[in-house]
Amino acid sequence: MKKYFVKSFAIAMAIMMLLITAVPFVSAATLLDDTEKVSVTVNCDKVGYTFELFEVAALKTKTDSPYETYYEPLFNEISAEVKSGKTKDILDKLDEISPALDPMPSTAISCGTFVTSADSKTKTFSNLEQGVYYVKCVKFPAGVKAVENSVFALPYFENNSWVYTISPINLATKVADDTPTTKKEITNSTKNNVNFTDVSIGDTVNFALYNTTAGSVAYKLEQYIVKDRMSKGLSFDKNSIKVYLADSNKAKIADLTGDDYKLNVTAEGDGKDTEFNVSLNKTYLAKNDFYASNVEYVIVTYSAKLNKHSVKGAQGNPNDDIELEYGNKSAVDSVPGNRVYVYTYGVGVKKLNENGTALSGAKFGIYKTNADAENKEHALGVGISDANGNTAFLNAAEEEIRLASGNYFIAEIEAPEGYNIYSKVIPVSIDVTYHEAITNETWVENAPADGTAIVTVTDTKLIVPQTGGFVVYLYIAGAVSLIIGGVLFVISRKTKKTTK
Repeated sequence: MKKYFVKSFAIAMAIMMLLITAVPFVSAATLLDDTEKVSVTVNCDKVGYTFELFEVAALKTKTDSPYETYYEPLFNEISAEVKSGKTKDILDKLDEISPALDPMPSTAISCGTFVTSADSKTKTFSNLEQGVYYVKCVKFPAGVKAVENSVFALPYFENNSWVYTISPINLATKVADDTPTTKKEITNSTKNNVNFTDVSIGDTVNFALYNTTAGSVAYKLEQYIVKDRMSKGLSFDKNSIKVYLADSNKAKIADLTGDDYKLNVTAEGDGKDTEFNVSLNKTYLAKNDFYASNVEYVIVTYSAKLNKHSVKGAQGNPNDDIELEYGNKSAVDSVPGNRVYVYTYGVGVKKLNENGTALSGAKFGIYKTNADAENKEHALGVGISDANGNTAFLNAAEEEIRLASGNYFIAEIEAPEGYNIYSKVIPVSIDVTYHEAITNETWVENAPADGTAIVTVTDTKLIVPQTGGFVVYLYIAGAVSLIIGGVLFVISRKTKKTTK
């Protein structure tokens, strides 16, 4: 094949930029081998992207006078831009006619794809025809915020010669993405720790889910779902749900209304785990508010109450931030959340007689203060010892009570028949210490065995009926004396009469 001296081509090539940058040229005579194949190498260490290489214009030469080398667009939409020789104009036009995820014109020639992964970080496209090429990102992670495509011409003129292999293009510098995060916290912890709390049955625990945003105005999301699961010991208050946008300091920017999201409760029931999710509506995600520069978080808050199904002790009652699922037209991704714990404990009484044998039928009350125990009022729970001497405290709803750690007071309200009542207030302490970091899936360091503090109370038998006591003996002695005195008086009278 002939080789041509083409000054006009050298000038055109000098205008064409490598990666949108004008390539400096030397206006010197050189020979172009228009039969030489060209190649390009691309690199990207970010996973989850697919780049496709398209030929968009072909290098042409005229063998008849006037001799000329020029680019011929493969589709009419970029004719003016190719003719101008300005790479930035060509790139902008290509992005306009084939935006993200839209197909290229059918006459563009696909030269292959580069799918990035942990094991695929570089690719060389070789044996290409001379022409203008467009590197387009055709698939990207859901967290993408910006993508800059690339246009280049091969060969190009540099240092007084033609270059047929372009230097490696680092595509990772042309994309911007961010993986969002999700984290759950307890906002009213009794232990000054957002990861756990300990409470009593019926107490309300407040939760917050802090979820960072993803996407951008140019690359909007189509789904954004926060998924949650709580164990059977926690009762979900659906009416407590609130959703709002917040800044980097978690300060509220704007509330989301019921038209902006949907609450889906997928599992719920007495004695069952509860699962729910908060899903932002697609129509809301299509708006720009979600992608504002000052918006950092989507915060979801809600409440739950500790119920009778709660587990006592170190195992606790977990509440899981399962995951944040987010997606755009290209991909759906998710990130896992964390687990927080609600702990609770119990108190029991072991009732024995003076011989150490289990004693049933004793009634006890448990109280928050010593004064309440002395007065036997405002009981947190009441229980009666069973055949094994064990006493479980029940509240007014006939539920076995669960208590936060701390100090409580017990009073015997009624003794079994034939036994003296234990008349003193019995203090009981639920002593619990916690780790500074979760250890073996619990924050509890030390707690009562099986999560229940047990006290032993012994009653003694009555020598006489409990309502009599020593005073009864005085009455009986007096009555006997009167009877004996009366008999003796009658006998004495009869004796006197007989003597007369």
